[in-house]
Parts: sequence; structure tokens; C-alpha cells
Amino acid sequence: MSRIWEGYGQSRRRWLTALIILPAAALGMLLQQVLSLSQPLWLEIITLTIFILLFAWISAGFWTALMGFLLLIRGRGRLADFDPERHLARPRPDVRVAILMPIYNEEVQRTIAGLQSCYRSIQRAGKLEFFDFFVLSDSRDSQAWVAEELATASLCQELNAFGRIHYRRRPVNLHAKSGNVADFCRRWGKQFEYMVVLDADSVMSGDTLYRMLEIMEGNPQVGILQTQPISVNRETLYARIQQFSQRLYGPLFSAGLRYWQLGDGHFIGHNAMLRVAPFTAHCALPLLPGKAPLGGQLLSHDFVEAALMARAGWEVWFLPELGGSWEESPPTLIDDLKRDRRWAQGNLQHLRLLAADGLRSAHRFLFINGAMSFLAAPLWGIFLLMGALSGWVLWQQNGPSDSASLFHYGIENPLPIWLFGITLFFLLAPKFLALLWVLWSGQKNLYGGFLALLLSMMLEIMISIALAPVRMVFHSIFVVQILTGRGVKWGTQVRGDQETPWRVGLRSFGAVSLVGLLFLLFMQSYLGFWHFIWLLPIFIGFTLAVPLAVFTSRSSWGRWARRQRLFLIPEEVQVPWELRSLAPEYVDFLPQIEGDAFVTAVVHPQLNALHAALQRDRSTLWSFSAHLCNKALTMGPQALNAAERNILLRDRQSMLTLHRAVWSLSEPEKLARWGLT
Repeated sequence: MSRIWEGYGQSRRRWLTALIILPAAALGMLLQQVLSLSQPLWLEIITLTIFILLFAWISAGFWTALMGFLLLIRGRGRLADFDPERHLARPRPDVRVAILMPIYNEEVQRTIAGLQSCYRSIQRAGKLEFFDFFVLSDSRDSQAWVAEELATASLCQELNAFGRIHYRRRPVNLHAKSGNVADFCRRWGKQFEYMVVLDADSVMSGDTLYRMLEIMEGNPQVGILQTQPISVNRETLYARIQQFSQRLYGPLFSAGLRYWQLGDGHFIGHNAMLRVAPFTAHCALPLLPGKAPLGGQLLSHDFVEAALMARAGWEVWFLPELGGSWEESPPTLIDDLKRDRRWAQGNLQHLRLLAADGLRSAHRFLFINGAMSFLAAPLWGIFLLMGALSGWVLWQQNGPSDSASLFHYGIENPLPIWLFGITLFFLLAPKFLALLWVLWSGQKNLYGGFLALLLSMMLEIMISIALAPVRMVFHSIFVVQILTGRGVKWGTQVRGDQETPWRVGLRSFGAVSLVGLLFLLFMQSYLGFWHFIWLLPIFIGFTLAVPLAVFTSRSSWGRWARRQRLFLIPEEVQVPWELRSLAPEYVDFLPQIEGDAFVTAVVHPQLNALHAALQRDRSTLWSFSAHLCNKALTMGPQALNAAERNILLRDRQSMLTLHRAVWSLSEPEKLARWGLT
């Protein structure tokens, strides 16, 4: 497969490598001059190594944002030498696209609302003939399972979409979402040229989906086409801050990433279009040798699938300028950290693939960068400990006074102050570049106006600084847990705005707040004033961990901020039709299952017929199923545990038999158990 942007990408990434390494090495040499005068060699080596690694990681983000800013200012966000719209092609009449929504015990109404929004948007664009929709359920909970079936059937009826919207539930949810998609590819993939993978909270516009199809048709070398989903629709203060941060700073990083990546882009697992045949042929995930968490099944599949697609000779494109792609972020700090825990395990597993044959350097870099997202936390913690130890060494040399501090040393030799200033500049400059871009492009009113935008950004910076030490602690714990063999699995994610009670905040962050409070009360006399001031922001963040986690989870605070025009994003000022169509009035046709879904599926004639039609006859299990049917009829459905209910729900004959038998009951006591009196 011909790779059009091969030379461009390699040249640009060599420049990026130089821009990352040279400043880190130069600042490392400056730090070495400071440390060599007062520190033992072993402490100097450890401190220097960690500083260079951390600064190189910070530097990668800075240069990416700076390049994105320059491109956007010059009006070349699409990059004149890499414009996909130069190679659009009208889709062939027989081309088929499958839109997949894998779900796992999700909130059904929100999931179906997103699917109907995509469907109606494509219908409004007049391109429905190219697309089919699949709800791919891995739900184990019978309540969610039956509700999904009923909601999907109701959606088909509302949209007159029978034969175009399909529902399938896997009996065994092997390998979670990646296994769900792989199962679809094996069973139905040959019927489709492309597939679009969504998350349960994803929404995409019809215009964007059709434009992606035109790009894929006009660029036969592309295997994956990734959009940039925008986080929307949350009300908690924490989520609104995250939405604002991503929307304000994201365009710079996205444009910069695209410039460096070209045909070796990344894949985030959703809101992307994939070419089905090469994905099926080349993207089967390997099982890592050894036991979980670092061995066994890969927990994060998307980066690996992009790397495997590229290894097979296909290009992976990231096109953030397409727009029309949305998702929802975790509503609270606790939910965000839970997601980070799963990502941490998956990203550290990726390090074991660095030496795999045939992988492209860009994807090896993505593996390293993803792992550094979590390894940076313990490195930062160790660096702070080394700084405290350096201060203690100076104390031992000069005695317990304020002169025994790196700050005082910096008055005589300004190198430490310069190092701190340059590091702070590399961290904060992308945020101010994003502000300049919004002002330059005339978008400030879409963020609430200049004053609201500026205040929102300053508040976001302060809250991010306060939360950074908390993230450092928890990410460090995650890394230690993974390295010591404690793994996790993907589970149901929180989709709604759920607030954090005080008892949960205390249980989750109480120890962190206590450490910060003890430091503030007792450590000044041991560290000296200036060293205490140096560490003060970190331990203030620790101290405020509980109230920050609780208060930022409040939807009322988020709604108040919106009324004050704080943390506004353009999608809230000019709401796209697809997001408006998620409102309850657009999905008021969805029925609600009151009470026990298993009982409803047995008793309700229409739902029983619908559910039975979606199952198979499992004659080999009939003897056991018959025993369970008899148990349910004689003792009532309450006597069945979750596993037994699922066995009956999976068997067509059992559900039809139960339905007839229940409606044939005459004893009032037994009828009452099924809600028929």
C-alpha cells in the first residue's frame, strides 16, 4: 500500500525529536552546574535524569501547541500540503458503512438518544442509503438487556428504520469492547466496506460522516480516519472545567499533532471511520506473555490497532478540522481517576510492544507518550523528594537557616530561578497561545466574551494547579499497583452527572488532605521559610483535595458558573442540531420498563415476542432450562438468581414457554408473584 506522506512525516518528526531533546539537554546542563556545587554525585545523577525526562515530556507538548498555533494563525489548519479535500470522491452506489455502538450496561435512554441523533442527522443530510446502524450489546444485567431491546425496537418504529437499525447481544463478552467489534467484523464485516465505531455517549453529524466517507473513497491508502470528539453536555463544575479546557486548548494541540503525525496518526477507539477488510485482517490484538496486569489481554486497544494498521502499510489520518464529533467527559474527579486507572494499566502494557517488529517510529512514540502520561506522576514525586533531600543536604552544610535553601542560593546564582521560569513557561505558554488564537480568530464571544474567557482561563489554571498534586499521588499509586500485580478490568462507565457525597470524598481523599494539613501545620520549622514556600502550592493542593472533589462535583455549581458565562464553550452558545436532538422531547417515544425487566419480558405479550425473536433455541440446555422454568413457576421469579435469569432470557423456547405458562396460572398467589393481580 502506497504511503503518500512518508517522507514528510519522517522529516517533521526528526525536527520534533531535536526540539524535544536539545532544550531538555541544555537545561539539564544548567541544572548540573547548580547541583554539582553542593550535592553528592548519586543525588545529582538521579535528580538530573528525572528532570531531563520530565522536561522532555513537557517540551513535546509545548512544541506541539506552538506548531498548532502557528498553523492556525497562518490560516493553514488544514496544512496546504496535506489537504484531504484535494482527494474527495463521490461514494460508489453500492458502498456500505456500518455505524457501530458497542454498549455495556449503559443508561439506555442516553444511548438510544445519541443513536437517533446520528440517524436523523444523516437523514437530514440526505445520505441515509449508505449507512446501517448496529447496537452491539455486551450487557450482563438483565434490566439493561431487556430495556435495550425494547428501546431499539421503539427507535426502529419511530424512525421507520426496521432493516437499517439492528440489535445484537453477545452471550459472552470476551475481550470487552475490542472483542465486541472484532466479533462484528468476523460475522458481518464482509458486507461492509467501512465501519464507524462510536462510544455509548458519542454523537456525530451526518455531514461529517458523509465527508469522512468521501475522504476514505478518495484516499484508498487510508485505513483509519480519526476525528477529534469535543466534550459537551455536562453540568457538574468539574466536567464543565474539563470541557472548557479541552475546547480552548485542544485546537492548538490537535493542529500540532496532525502536523507531526501526517499519515501515522492516532486512533482513540471511537468517533472514527475504519476500513473493515484491513482492520479485520491486521488488527487482531496480541495476548501479551505473562499474567495481568502487564501481561495477558491488552486493556487499551486503540493505539495498538492504529500501530498494527500502519505496520500493514495503511495510513492512519487524524483530521480534527472535520468537526461534528462529540462525546461526554467524566462528571467528577473520582470518575476521572477511575478511568485513568484503567488507562494507566493499558498504557503501561504498551511499553511491552515497543520492540515489536515492523512498528513505525511514530506509533512507538505514541506508546511512550501514553505511558509517560502516568509515569510522569511518580517521577515528579521522586523529583520533589530529591529537591527536599537537596535542601536537607544544604541545611547540613550551612546550618538551619533560610540561607540553607536553593532559593537563597539562587539569589547569588540565578540559574535555579531561570530553570524554574523556563519550565513554568513551557507549561503555561500553550494556554496563553490558545487565548491569543481565540482572540485573533474572533471567537471570544463564543466563550462568553473577553472578560469571561480570561477569568475562566485563570480559574481553570488555578484549579488545575490545585488538583495536580492529587493526580500525582493517585497516578503514582496506580503505577505501583500495576507494577506489583494488581490489575483492573473495564467496567460500566459513569455517563450521568453524579455528585460526590462528603463521605465518599473523605473516604477517597481524606488521607491526602490530612497529609497536606499536617505539612502546613508542622513542616515550616523543619524546612526553612523559603523551602516551605517552594512546596506550599503542592501541599495546599493536598489539603484541599476533599473539598475540591466534593464541590466541583456539584451540578448546581456548574449551572451557576454557566449563568455567569464562566467555562462556556462554543457548542453551548451555538448549539448544534445534533446536540439539541438529545433533549427529552426528541426521545419521548422511548418506553420505560417499570419494575423487574425479567418479569416484564416474560409477561408482556409484545415484549415477550420481541425478546424471543432475538434469541436462539438452545436445545442442548433444555433439560436445565426446563428445571429453571419449573422453579420460576412454582416459587416465583424472585427465586431465580441473576445467572439463572440470564440462562432463561437467552433461550427462545424457555421465554415462550414461560409466557404461555404464566398466563395459564390460576392460583392468585402465583399470579401475584408475576404482577398479574
